[in-house]
Amino acid sequence: MEKRKKSKIVYIVGAGFSVEANAPSQEKLVSEIFKIHKSRPETFKENKIKEFKKFLSETMNIPENLQETIPLEDIFTPIDSCISNNISFKNLSVQDLVQKRELVFELIGLTLQCLLENSEKQYINTFAKYLVNASRSRKNKYRELDPVSVISTNWDILLDNSIYNEINIKDDLAVVDYCCYVSSYDKSDESVKPGLEILGKGGFNVKLLKLHGSLNWLQCPKCQRIYVKFNQKIAMNPFGNINKPTCRHCDDNFGKLNAHYLKANLIMPTYLKDLSNPQYKIIWQNAGIELSEAKKIVFIGYSLPQADFEMRQLLSRMVDKDTEIEIVNFKDPNNPKTYVDLINNYTQFFGKKVTDFEFGTSKYIEKLIGK
Repeated sequence: MEKRKKSKIVYIVGAGFSVEANAPSQEKLVSEIFKIHKSRPETFKENKIKEFKKFLSETMNIPENLQETIPLEDIFTPIDSCISNNISFKNLSVQDLVQKRELVFELIGLTLQCLLENSEKQYINTFAKYLVNASRSRKNKYRELDPVSVISTNWDILLDNSIYNEINIKDDLAVVDYCCYVSSYDKSDESVKPGLEILGKGGFNVKLLKLHGSLNWLQCPKCQRIYVKFNQKIAMNPFGNINKPTCRHCDDNFGKLNAHYLKANLIMPTYLKDLSNPQYKIIWQNAGIELSEAKKIVFIGYSLPQADFEMRQLLSRMVDKDTEIEIVNFKDPNNPKTYVDLINNYTQFFGKKVTDFEFGTSKYIEKLIGK
């Protein structure tokens, strides 16, 4: 049987996609925590930084002069391994490790909030407009395949918000489609709907599959619903000075219980990523389908690291041999070897020649829309 002719473009965005909007790369997150503590100490509660430093020095045995450079994988991998196997780690019990994990996530989340509060993201707005315009071709054409989709490894919500805001500007019957089961965080918010529901009403969806979760998601640990709110990092709400949010659906069905408190569900940088969460299983499954339907895959600001073996396995399994591959990154004139190594990594992985764009994300988006 002859293969169907493909036309979809799938964009895979990594941390480098948001760097020009002031988002830090993953390897610089710990360093940024300490920098912000020095320049804007009010960002964190003082006891939180002290606790973090104590954990790094007394549990991780990291001397103070090296604490800013520790990779996040080296923090989360032993924590997650011990929690998963219900074993203690050095001086900490499993319950202590769960608390330390939440502590590090809180510091990371507050750091991202601080760095991105005044970010310059015009190029992201432009990309969002392109995605919405392309996806609009599916309006009133439920059975047609969508022409574009985005798979993201990022937690930040810069692109999410830009797509959402662009939809609202046009007053479209459309949604940001996370390709999983979602509910609106605010009960009266009608802008958060499943993509299939909107398609069934003659609208269209803009697919944004976030493989590691999102800062505008909270999840009910009981029914597993994901609650979504745009233009707000609600994943930080359980750490704020507000009443702890609970799942309104479970409250209605069972009464208000502590078991219904919503929690952040981000997948942390670790060599032992737990993808057993049913929502993530759906997202990863749908990501595989998107890849299989792609005529072309464009990697923007993603380095295809060896440690991200789940992603490498997904690409290896679901990308067709005839799919075009393009790499978008920035070639530093002072360090061209890093860029050459990046392209060679992709060439070796896919076993064929790839095209590349070496002038960064914003310049690529200008080229994409014909400016």
